[in-house]
Amino acid sequence: MTSTPGIRKVPSPNGPDAVAAVDITTRSFAGTATSAPEALLDWALGDTLRNKWDHPDRVKHVGWSMKVAIGTALRSGQRRAVFLGLDDNGEPGAAITVRLIPGKQNSSTFELWKYVKEMVCFCAGFPSFDTKNGMDGRMQAADDAIDNSHRKHAPTAHINVQLMAVAPEHQGNGMCSKLMRAVCLVADGQNLPAYLETSGEKNVAVYETFGFKTVERVTVRDPNDTKADTFDDFYAMLRAPSEGIDLI
Repeated sequence: MTSTPGIRKVPSPNGPDAVAAVDITTRSFAGTATSAPEALLDWALGDTLRNKWDHPDRVKHVGWSMKVAIGTALRSGQRRAVFLGLDDNGEPGAAITVRLIPGKQNSSTFELWKYVKEMVCFCAGFPSFDTKNGMDGRMQAADDAIDNSHRKHAPTAHINVQLMAVAPEHQGNGMCSKLMRAVCLVADGQNLPAYLETSGEKNVAVYETFGFKTVERVTVRDPNDTKADTFDDFYAMLRAPSEGIDLI
């Protein structure tokens, strides 16, 4: 992917490219008044922060999650990487986190310790999720849904698109397509399937253009409130290698 024009690999967890990756994913996933948030994360934030685009706690909670995820990826060796999509001026406008899973996945406990290490050793700190409105429970339910779906539908060697985000001001400019096509070419070159999760039928339609197919629609439930609204718009998607999609 590093040889693809308009794409740059983030070289380390320190430096401006890592900062840019966290900023892009945070603003993309948090959403704005004119750009949709990541819907599962928005559900997990709860009614207190839903549609409160300028509320400092909304950005704080989303930003913490993105900082831990990207920092962990950049400190996990050669099988995980973060890439930036660049605009015509060479400025970052999109970010993607990918993992090469060579076979059976690590246990959930092993993955948890990677995140704990990031929090303790590299200044991400522990989350200040609001226990009063149940946000902590919904965040855990979302993580569990992601982990369970991944293990169920991608048990063998594959490439995992862990995060795909486009900054609000760059959405609609082809940056997602640039990064996703590069990932699919890598997967095809290694004859590996690719796997991801996404929220919302609009995103499903986007990933279908690259050959991904929905393998499950998942319902995520609030563990602390059986009467609360469930989240029913979460999808596990899998792409077989060489799907015949025009990737050039």
